[in-house]
Amino acid sequence: MAVQVSRFGPRVWIFLIAVSLIIVVAYAVYAASLSDGTSTTASASLGSLSQVQSGTSPLVGKQVPTFSLPELTVGAKPASGKVSPSNFAGHPLVINFFASWCTACQAETPMVASVAQELGHKVDFLGIDENDTDKAKALAFIAKDHVTYPVATDHASLQGKYLLIGLPTTVFVRASGKVVGVVQGQMTRQVLDHWITRIE
Repeated sequence: MAVQVSRFGPRVWIFLIAVSLIIVVAYAVYAASLSDGTSTTASASLGSLSQVQSGTSPLVGKQVPTFSLPELTVGAKPASGKVSPSNFAGHPLVINFFASWCTACQAETPMVASVAQELGHKVDFLGIDENDTDKAKALAFIAKDHVTYPVATDHASLQGKYLLIGLPTTVFVRASGKVVGVVQGQMTRQVLDHWITRIE
């Protein structure tokens, strides 16, 4: 006896196939945006993160993503060139993403700058100023907080590579270049000290 197929069967299958194709295409577009260092999210979406989220990041265990960005300043000196993680090869590195308009960054940066001065050359620090449209405000911000480590300026080109969802975000890198931790949100001194011991 032949099995009767519902007259709505083919329509249901066509609908499911169409939905599946849409999902596959959407994922391919998203993956491509991460691979070329861009993001499908508008740069303005980066907000201030006051709550620390230090869960495991996909970056952990991988080599720190490469980049070459214009240098905003080195201490009190004017900008002089490009900044890249390769500048710090062979040294433990803390990469801190911040912005002058970010309220959590305003609270965190003085503490980060103080720890960087205490550690001297034992651990290198690199600041990434994200999406500051006014260079003067960015310079005033780091001057006020006595930031003496190199600071580069970026306008969302690293948002995909570093999976940034907000500011501040801090990436901890061993001398080998491997990422061991990522903290999203405003750190306490205790949290910063904990991760520094993991890369020293």
